Amino acid sequence: MKKLLLIQPGAFGDIIVCAPIARFWANAGYKVYYPARKKFHSLINSLDYVTPITLDEEELHPDWLRSDVMKILPTVNDYDLVLNLADRGPHPTAQKPFEKGAVCKYRLAKVPLEEQYNLVWSRNKEKEDYIYDTYVNCSEYAFVHATSSDNEEITLPNISLPIVKNEAPSGYNIFDWYKVLCNAKEIYCSESALHCFCDGISNDITSQRYLLPRQAGYGQLLTLSKFWDKRFLNNNIN
Repeated sequence: MKKLLLIQPGAFGDIIVCAPIARFWANAGYKVYYPARKKFHSLINSLDYVTPITLDEEELHPDWLRSDVMKILPTVNDYDLVLNLADRGPHPTAQKPFEKGAVCKYRLAKVPLEEQYNLVWSRNKEKEDYIYDTYVNCSEYAFVHATSSDNEEITLPNISLPIVKNEAPSGYNIFDWYKVLCNAKEIYCSESALHCFCDGISNDITSQRYLLPRQAGYGQLLTLSKFWDKRFLNNNIN
């Protein structure tokens, strides 16, 4: 079997965006290897079509993601096909001006962009049920994720529905929120791995989705997909 190396070692949102790319090439007959730090394996281990490679924590560069790409590049000759989808490194991807991140990655990987919305993983329905039964106590609710990966607290708009926040205990990952997300009437997310997850399961979500602005409009031009209402973004970015 031919071997494929997928270079996008983090963070959580990027891994979710790239998972359908890995599955596309696995279905094409490749064994897909995915290098990442151990903290990201809680997601990668749920993707039964990839083989994880654990990267060490040594810092080769002040930017940890650039550092991890630098660790991977010396191994590229061991593979039949290399997809370098990382946006950092000695040779960053050729992202076009104002091109959304996912659009760039799928173009470089030669995968139809619509595959982004067909995320597949090994579901843990027991964990999904636990989160739903523990945090949802009404038939109609709004799911709110208003804390970014760098712990930036997002100002919320007025929400009339009861609010369910992503506050699961340790041992649970983003995928375990699937049932809560699919049954929410409204979803409010900052730019985050959770909003990437919502995009990946777009075929299963019928609720209205709102993207909340982060400080200085971080990422809004590059990550916003067609499924999100833009009314709360700074300057109502299109």
